[in-house]
Amino acid sequence: MKSTDKFFAAIFVFSTIFFSCAKDSSQDSVDAILIEKKSSAHKWFALNKDGYQEVDAPQRASAVLKKPWTEALRISCMGQSTEKTPLDISQGGAPRIYALTNRLGIIVMSQDSIKVFKDPQFFDERTADKLVFMNGSPIYSVYRNSYFNEKISTNQPFRPFLIQFTADSGVYFPILTYENLSLPTNSEVNDFCWDGKEWFCSIKNYTQTETNFSYLKFRPETALLSISPEKNLIAIQKSSEDEFRRVRSPKDFSAAPARVKNLLKGLPADFDFYAECKDSGGATARQFIHSKIKNPNSIARAVVQISGTWIGALFEDGTLYLNGALYANKILNNSKNLALRLPKLAQGYKYTDFGFSGATLFAAWEQTDFYETGRSGFLQVDLKPILYKDAE
Repeated sequence: MKSTDKFFAAIFVFSTIFFSCAKDSSQDSVDAILIEKKSSAHKWFALNKDGYQEVDAPQRASAVLKKPWTEALRISCMGQSTEKTPLDISQGGAPRIYALTNRLGIIVMSQDSIKVFKDPQFFDERTADKLVFMNGSPIYSVYRNSYFNEKISTNQPFRPFLIQFTADSGVYFPILTYENLSLPTNSEVNDFCWDGKEWFCSIKNYTQTETNFSYLKFRPETALLSISPEKNLIAIQKSSEDEFRRVRSPKDFSAAPARVKNLLKGLPADFDFYAECKDSGGATARQFIHSKIKNPNSIARAVVQISGTWIGALFEDGTLYLNGALYANKILNNSKNLALRLPKLAQGYKYTDFGFSGATLFAAWEQTDFYETGRSGFLQVDLKPILYKDAE
């Protein structure tokens, strides 16, 4: 059975659990809510070079030329600010969602507004990826793909690696450069991991005849956010492929946080899936795999957002599991797990990431064909009338 068929089979099994009276008192029972394809409670948006525009449906957005995902206009990842972020709460707003959008900028989403912050200097010719947070500030990496990026050049006088985004001013500021890491001009940091204390980097080194990889790690001697690109305050150590694989490879699902395992405990024991788990306002996402195959590319994939008061997991087909209390709202479903089915996407489209601002859900979607991406955008759903219709 194909992984996609197995996934839908698993969802069917869940459906029998959802509505079984015999399971009402079971700890593993899950209530399900289906969100209609067309409703006044949600809106579809497609990305464009200026930001975004509302559309009737993803497949009805203006056609775009498919490009390798590293070069395409798409939401690379979404980060959720913590409930304790002073900027959000002091201004009376719910926690924000930061949608790092490749070749555009960062889209800041909240239940009250959606704002686009563009910066051609850091986005036009670079791939933007891997959003993390330090002290409540969003940070992401940029690089040029040596295989797909035709504008890549060894003659680059200024090469940023990590960029900080300041939400209150909308300003982007490079906090770490290739010069800080003493990297040559024919190299790119193609992957990194920050575990909250130490940074691990995979370096792709290329020439006209060969490509090889090296690895390094570092702990800043001062706060990373205070490092000036002109100063080198990084104590760099050599790392190894084995060490990098150790920190970046998916762990067995048995090692996942208890809240994650509780949220997905109703899935069949033989259902294979991969979970990318993000902590709100946290470091690099942790990866877990529930499979004997141990290949995350051939099984169902889910993004898990772990917040202080709620936890959610979104699969690519739009199945969303929730538990807890969304910001400034009551506990959902008497603390029992809840499942929602987002509007079904057309063939060739998938959901890729999500976040909550209050009771408003934002979910990224894109059109994919192997390694290429076509149309892309996001869905906005006001879940207040759906999840809290009985609230006072």
